[in-house]
Amino acid sequence: MDTYYEDILKKVENLKQDEDYDACLKILEEELSMPYIPKEYEDQLVDHYNECRSVVRQNRKAKVYDEDDIADLLNGSLDEAFLAIEQLKKSNIRNHLTEIQEYLKNEPHYLVRSFLMEAMMEQNITDEITVMIDGLEVVFTPCYIEAVMESDGVIKAIDYLREWFENEDPTFLMMCVESLVKEAYLKLPFNVEEDEALALAVAIVCYVFIASENREGMDAFLQDKNLKQYAGYELLLNRHEM
Repeated sequence: MDTYYEDILKKVENLKQDEDYDACLKILEEELSMPYIPKEYEDQLVDHYNECRSVVRQNRKAKVYDEDDIADLLNGSLDEAFLAIEQLKKSNIRNHLTEIQEYLKNEPHYLVRSFLMEAMMEQNITDEITVMIDGLEVVFTPCYIEAVMESDGVIKAIDYLREWFENEDPTFLMMCVESLVKEAYLKLPFNVEEDEALALAVAIVCYVFIASENREGMDAFLQDKNLKQYAGYELLLNRHEM
């Protein structure tokens, strides 16, 4: 195992010397996605990753992209996909529905998927779009999806959060609202329904307590508000480990 990581680090160093930061970043992304990495090597890989990512980002910012680059960017790295979304938001997205549709049909990255949907919603796209989500084919029409912050379920869930924490802990409330918005984006193209708002709000509170390493606070909250029965709502935030 040690020899394996020594070889990886040596390869990374050689690529950096050759200034092939894109290849270097690809190797590091693959390695850091592994479920287990020895701590002494993980720290080194992370350091190399941060350095290479910074260089690659600067190089990409210096390059001028145009609409002809959309497909290549979408199918590139995560950073490149976000550059594609920035370009799409400044363009007439209707001219790129073919590229978007091809990308969404091939198990897209969950963050890119959400932001592409939002971009199409903002430009009121009336075409039916197909997306693969967890192996299932979902067909939706962007213009019929409510903006995340305007859906009845999100508004109601935020009302619950404010009721519980606005006076007692505004900072905790802000963390909960931020997490709720992320969850709502991950659910696209489905909106949060009003009848799931309470269970969602409770799950978000539990999520933030756990992220803050305060399980005692979570238990006290559920007990005090008599909400234990709503603690089983499954968050996409947990699935994607955000």
